[in-house]
Amino acid sequence: MLLCLALAVCPVSLPGSQQATSKPAYPAPPVNSAETAPTDAAVLRKNSLTHLALQRGGRTIHVYLYAEDQKADVISATFCGGNEGAKQYSGHYQLISVADNAVVSRLDIDPDDTFVEKKPHDGARLIHDPKSGQYLVAIYQYESCSIESVQVFSADPSGRLFLISFLDRDGRTWKQSLTGADGAVPPGASGDLVFCGYDNAIGFDLCGAYAFDGANFLETDKWMTQDLEAPAKGRDESGQGARTLFEFLSELSVHGYSEAAYYLDSNAGSPTSGVPVPINLVQKATFLESYCTVKGGQCLTPVEIERKPGADTSGMLLFKVSFQTSDFKPLKIGPRSSFDFRVAKTPDGFKVVDLPPQIP
Repeated sequence: MLLCLALAVCPVSLPGSQQATSKPAYPAPPVNSAETAPTDAAVLRKNSLTHLALQRGGRTIHVYLYAEDQKADVISATFCGGNEGAKQYSGHYQLISVADNAVVSRLDIDPDDTFVEKKPHDGARLIHDPKSGQYLVAIYQYESCSIESVQVFSADPSGRLFLISFLDRDGRTWKQSLTGADGAVPPGASGDLVFCGYDNAIGFDLCGAYAFDGANFLETDKWMTQDLEAPAKGRDESGQGARTLFEFLSELSVHGYSEAAYYLDSNAGSPTSGVPVPINLVQKATFLESYCTVKGGQCLTPVEIERKPGADTSGMLLFKVSFQTSDFKPLKIGPRSSFDFRVAKTPDGFKVVDLPPQIP
């Protein structure tokens, strides 16, 4: 399997924690939530772009996607994001929740969001979370012919709306995820939800599985696959190991040493010096930064990752990687233009055992 890779992931990441126990049962109220919102519930029912209903604690929470300044344009020519003659809606949209005929809260939606008829990005939609049994509110946006981005919202029993963040095990936090052009978010076998986004540049689906804990989506798995018709089938050791190696090398290439540290096995060492890697994540990140910036480690963008058949004697997955320099040329060290890496399956998930090559 040949993976020609270029990093194309979700939007801005923030430092975050994967420990669900450190999170409240529901996130803190958004700054813009307000009991005094002037919009009358009757106006919302009549003029909202989307009206959905959520059941929370025996109450019905009505959720409206509404813009007071909404305008509609007609698409003049068909493209992946809309068909000729379809209406495209724009405005300063809000998600507004109503319980017992009173506005409870409102959330501002990205002012650049637009919505198109008969596409996943046609307004707000419901998706079902199999673990909690709840329905959640999803807002899609067109990104390319093969990608939709999605933000997911929920409401607490009082009806207060909140954005559900995606918390990755490596410490990153995302406000949204990617899906295919159809916006599908299928359930995983263990009760999580699977988000797979196709990248035209690399020709692969990058998939992540997340479990909803009532406040956030917690990462349960990551993999990459070329089975675009059934990306869940790529949730195997080969796909998981390849994604681990991809994340590790990609984070190193953008100086994300803290994130890369999560993917590195503590038994790894410098290929030339044999210096062991610290166990502590903070010390491991410092080690990686020094390795890449001082000790000659070639922490460059991976452009090919090839799974080698079989495994080594200790059962580690074997990969061959090619890199690209900052001037878009292939990395060559002597006669070599590809470099071997091992990925181990550990009690803490898949981990990379080998560091990038060093200049002799």
